Amino acid sequence: MTRVENSIEINSSPEKIWPMIQWDRFPEWFEPTKKAEWTSKDKYKVGSTLHITMSLAGIKGEWDAEYTEVIENEKLAWRSISSNLKMSGVRTLSPTKTGTKLTTVEEYEMPYSILGKLIDKLRFHKAFEKSVDEGFKKLKDMMEK
Repeated sequence: MTRVENSIEINSSPEKIWPMIQWDRFPEWFEPTKKAEWTSKDKYKVGSTLHITMSLAGIKGEWDAEYTEVIENEKLAWRSISSNLKMSGVRTLSPTKTGTKLTTVEEYEMPYSILGKLIDKLRFHKAFEKSVDEGFKKLKDMMEK
């Protein structure tokens, strides 16, 4: 599995940032996420599911995701449940003296064995890291206005 970890401090409270780290709000600040729609009646709870559409580094993907852990204003964990791209992630919010530290850890495994690993190494991983960094900056700007 490939791992991408990133943190940023935002001068805003965890309560204000929490709604923005939900998948259905990602299209507002994380450019690769094109759409995230709830497929379960319950939202923002363990077991809630969404259908996600993304495009990154010329690779388009769709999958269903399930929330596996939810601690409001603190932690959100998820995993893909239908796709040839295995993914999981954890987003945590930690109060600081001047706001909140947002940390994300995303792990994924590209499909197609050796070809997938090559695509990841040459193109996808770098683009993913760059997109996370740019998205964090955009989210920070949005939250601090």
